[in-house]
Amino acid sequence: MRSLVIEDEPQIGAYLGRLLGQLHGIVDIVASVSDARQALSNFEYDLAIVDRMLPDGDALDIVTALSQLPERPAIIMLTAKDTKEDVIDGLNSGADDYLGKPFEPQEFIARVRAVLRRPRRLLPSVLSFGNVELRVGTNEAIVANNKVLLRRREALILGALLMRRDRVVTRAALIEATYGFDDEIESNSLEAQVSRLRKRLAELGGDVEIRSMRGIGYILRTTQIR
Repeated sequence: MRSLVIEDEPQIGAYLGRLLGQLHGIVDIVASVSDARQALSNFEYDLAIVDRMLPDGDALDIVTALSQLPERPAIIMLTAKDTKEDVIDGLNSGADDYLGKPFEPQEFIARVRAVLRRPRRLLPSVLSFGNVELRVGTNEAIVANNKVLLRRREALILGALLMRRDRVVTRAALIEATYGFDDEIESNSLEAQVSRLRKRLAELGGDVEIRSMRGIGYILRTTQIR
């Protein structure tokens, strides 16, 4: 899962990032309308947390744009502008929920989980191939009937490969699925993550393997004879 936080207060943005980290996904944080538009031009998001008043304008336009996307994210407005009229404006612009500041972290996470449960892209709750299963949005996998808790990036890589099983996933696509745009990525960090995941699947008796496509990316294939 990939989330976008649009918040111009650095401390609040970082705090929201930590809270959303509980959902085991990638969190991108931007502080302006222009940066939000740039992020949306580069990535697809499952969730957007939007502050109303930003240095370069009112974020209602961003909410409207998000709500009109073919595969729209869940949208929560999180702002100090919390009068009845403000809430109505936000919901009419396309937000799924509206939460005023200050907020309780437990309520915030509960509201996030609630909007994510609403049908949107109809993503499966479990991805599977061969004897490997991954619970979407978690680090929990089952390999040959063995339950295992993967590292966060291992789970993100496995999820991306399972979504396109038997098809090549480019290196760039895996990096997009695994790292936030503010993350520092060393030259061989993705390869190291894939190698570790490949080893874990083999050790647990998985009947799928991650094959490298030199210069292109990776493909998840079954080792069973068809």
